Amino acid sequence: MLWVGLAVLVVIIAMIVVLCSYMRGEFYFSRVKDNDTLSVEMRGLFGLVRYRYVIPIIQFKGFTQGILIKSEKVTQQGAKLKDETREHITKDKVIAFYKETKDVLVHTLNLYGWMKMTLAKVECTELKWITRVGLGDAPETAITTGAVWGIKSSLLGFTVRYVKLIAKPRIDVIPQYNAKQFATEFRFAGRIRVWFVVIAGIRLLYRATKIKGGIRSWIQFALKARARFKPAS
Repeated sequence: MLWVGLAVLVVIIAMIVVLCSYMRGEFYFSRVKDNDTLSVEMRGLFGLVRYRYVIPIIQFKGFTQGILIKSEKVTQQGAKLKDETREHITKDKVIAFYKETKDVLVHTLNLYGWMKMTLAKVECTELKWITRVGLGDAPETAITTGAVWGIKSSLLGFTVRYVKLIAKPRIDVIPQYNAKQFATEFRFAGRIRVWFVVIAGIRLLYRATKIKGGIRSWIQFALKARARFKPAS
């Protein structure tokens, strides 16, 4: 009986440690000349669980073919390429995704309220957005710099409103008066405790059950999302 009690105690302590640990996420985007890079990384269980999704190529192929995206999935160590896919994001795919999202929104009780409650538990640990702007003309560059500052200020206000900011943001717009240039680098890193994620999942499930067809809509949405991000064989 003593060993059983110790085993139960160890399991309880392990569950408490896991629930109190953080899930961390990072979103990164950079554009330098014609080179675009976008990456999303998720980590949990003290780094034992890691998922990284990288899009090194984003090309606009016209209104008919849409946007070409080359995506890569790397191993947990980030050293080896695991999967590589190419996909065209067309107007029809965007419309289909919009309809799927709208269907989930309709079949979930106050989804906006749930999102606000969940985002309130997210802590922003890093916020960096550096942009270099140059139009080759000093007055036009100055006007554009001011406009970019206005956009950034509005988005920063939105972030502070919904997410807890615990790190000093690094926001800057650097004018390039003697050259035509546009380059930007954006990085957002955040964390949320696993306990809050579990509670948010339970609340979302409850809200979905309050409207007829809610669970079915979420299952269909999840299956389509899984198929959308499934690597090509």
